[in-house]
Amino acid sequence: MGSEYFVLEIISPTNNQRLSVEWVEIESPTGSFFVGPHHMPLVSIIKKKSPFLYKQIGEKTPQSFIIHEGFFRVSSDHNAAVVLTS
Repeated sequence: MGSEYFVLEIISPTNNQRLSVEWVEIESPTGSFFVGPHHMPLVSIIKKKSPFLYKQIGEKTPQSFIIHEGFFRVSSDHNAAVVLTS
C-alpha cells in the first residue's frame, strides 16, 4: 500500500513548515474529519478558531494549534497536504 505517513506543509504569513505526519484532524464548517496517508484529494475551508491536530512521525503525542481561518488541501498524488492559514 505504500508509506504510513504523508507530507504536511503548514503555510502562514510568518512561518512555513514541512512535516512528515501519520495523520491530521481538521474541523470544517460542517464537521470534523480525519486524514491519513493515501487519502483522496480534497479541498476544505477550516472552521474559524478551531483546533488543528497532527501526529508527527516519531512523536508519541499529537501536536495542535488554533487556526483562526484557513484552507486545507490534499493533493492529487494522495501523499501530501497543505494548510494555508492566516
